[in-house]
Amino acid sequence: MTGGARAWVVSLAATVASAYALDATATAAGVAVVASGVLGDLGPRWALAVLAGSYAVWAWGLRSNLRANQALLTATGTSTNVLSKAAHDLARRHRTGPRAARVAAAAGYTATEVAKEVPYYAGAFGAAALTDPVTATGAMLFLAGANLGAAGYEYGLARLTRAFLRRRRYASFDTDWDPAAYLNGYYRTVEPDEVATIAFLVDALRGAERDRPVLFFGVGPTLHHVFAAAETASELHLGDYLPGNLAQIRRWLDRDPRAHDWRPFVRYTLRCEGDAEPTDEEVTAREELTRKKITDLVEVDAARPRPLPSRYATVVSAYCADSATADRATWARFMRHIGGLVEPGGLFVTAALRRCRGYTVAGRSFPSADVDEHDLRAVLRPDFAPPAIEVRQVPQQAAHGYGGIVLCHARRRTDPAAD
Repeated sequence: MTGGARAWVVSLAATVASAYALDATATAAGVAVVASGVLGDLGPRWALAVLAGSYAVWAWGLRSNLRANQALLTATGTSTNVLSKAAHDLARRHRTGPRAARVAAAAGYTATEVAKEVPYYAGAFGAAALTDPVTATGAMLFLAGANLGAAGYEYGLARLTRAFLRRRRYASFDTDWDPAAYLNGYYRTVEPDEVATIAFLVDALRGAERDRPVLFFGVGPTLHHVFAAAETASELHLGDYLPGNLAQIRRWLDRDPRAHDWRPFVRYTLRCEGDAEPTDEEVTAREELTRKKITDLVEVDAARPRPLPSRYATVVSAYCADSATADRATWARFMRHIGGLVEPGGLFVTAALRRCRGYTVAGRSFPSADVDEHDLRAVLRPDFAPPAIEVRQVPQQAAHGYGGIVLCHARRRTDPAAD
């Protein structure tokens, strides 16, 4: 069974179990409120007020569960509501950003929960209409109790979901990712992995077609790789899944004093290009050229078969697909989608953490696909000419969760049969 099919089976089973558990909890709570007689002396108006108040409590519980469900979808691809998963996956397939997927998932979940109210109303008021012992006030009190029970269930399920996610190794990009913490933890200085990556990138981009737009896919909140393409590209298009990451880049473009300082990386890039001792003026000039060339910041999603409508002569996607999932099959699918943005004969430059199962940011562990150079070569083989691959050991990065990196560049085949 594939990872995608497994996620659907788990989601369906969780939906059935959750529906039965919610029904039992809500019914028991409704019966308990009526049977206790605590609110038995209320008139119809007060009973209606209690019912309205119970919906506010239910909405609070549901809100907690919607957030937990989104975190579960992001981290595992599964949900406790199969309609929510269907809406989420459909939105991710047809939209460019994650916001639509979050809204769709919440709408699917909420619609299901609201629909579950119908049998309660039909049963309660049907009984009130057809039998003398059950009054309209009693029906409203039963519904209020059921809502309170449902609220408790929704909140409890949210707590259980988050406890499950905490027991897993991985945090959620949608709820736990902190771009500023990532920048502070990884990009205060040019670390050994980036010493190797930037040098490789500079060399690979010497083979890029000049005066064409260059796409950086999955750029995160960073710019350290982008400076190497500023002289070659006619335009620089930067894409990432998270709006918060792009907001960090926007700060730098807008010269916000809070923006991250990329000058050490610019200086090192210039050294890799052959300038032994770049001056401050040369560093500033490259920064300004990069600002001028960046013409588009766009939300992208590697889960979509066609993440962007256009293809590019050069695509750079470093530490993106492998750092977005713990599932190797999902990584391969992401790589095919990203590689599909390279036009025939175009250059694809990529990099991955080698044999890494998770990397840490601010004490939280995020997923990595545990891939190596053999996996990378295999995923590129159908559409690309034999790639140039380098493996570098970076034991200094072990504290972050990895000790090696894989660097690669390849040309997309020009023959239609392979494309």
